[in-house]
Amino acid sequence: MTQTVRHPAEVRERVDLLRCDREPMLQIGKELSGAPGSSFFPLDLLAYGALKRNLSTSAAIVLLVDAFNLQAARALLRIHIDTALRFAAAWFVEKPHDFAAAVHGGTRIDKMKDRDGKRLTDARLVELLSPDHPWLPAVYENLSGYVHFSGSHVSGSIASFNEDTHEVSFHIGETDRHFPPFSWIEVLDCTHDATGILAHYLQGYIQTKAMSPEEFAGRPK
Repeated sequence: MTQTVRHPAEVRERVDLLRCDREPMLQIGKELSGAPGSSFFPLDLLAYGALKRNLSTSAAIVLLVDAFNLQAARALLRIHIDTALRFAAAWFVEKPHDFAAAVHGGTRIDKMKDRDGKRLTDARLVELLSPDHPWLPAVYENLSGYVHFSGSHVSGSIASFNEDTHEVSFHIGETDRHFPPFSWIEVLDCTHDATGILAHYLQGYIQTKAMSPEEFAGRPK
């Protein structure tokens, strides 16, 4: 009988935590619509799109971790983080709804500018969010190597290396069982944190939509 190989308990706990993110995000989706008769704005479209993408990539990362596919999980994590970054971009422009309408119309976010006149490139968005999320710069840069074929994939194919004899063993297959628990935990923790970033901005938008015109005018800038 073939014995099922499982991750250690510390990794499985992170997987369970990630699965628990689903219900709060679905609740946010319900709250986005607001009270019956509420107005619908361009940023609503962006919010629903970001929420849908977040749920899809989070679920897929869980499946990849369960399947011991670290390379694909890391590539997808970058996409998962990208969703949070690009939705957050609406908070750094002069007119968020115009920004959202432009995105929906096909305009690339990295071609638009923030309130300081700087293009909203990935690097700029990481810079804007990193004061509250200091893990972002290093993680996002490292993950870029997993989206485009690079040395990261070469390194990932090496199963072992003997420094004395210079003998190298390569692992050719779809699984990555030779990585330590920390590698998997890092992916899962970053996925959870990126979901937290998106949730923060979605909840902020929900609160803003619920404000009266007077409350909105008097809000902190």
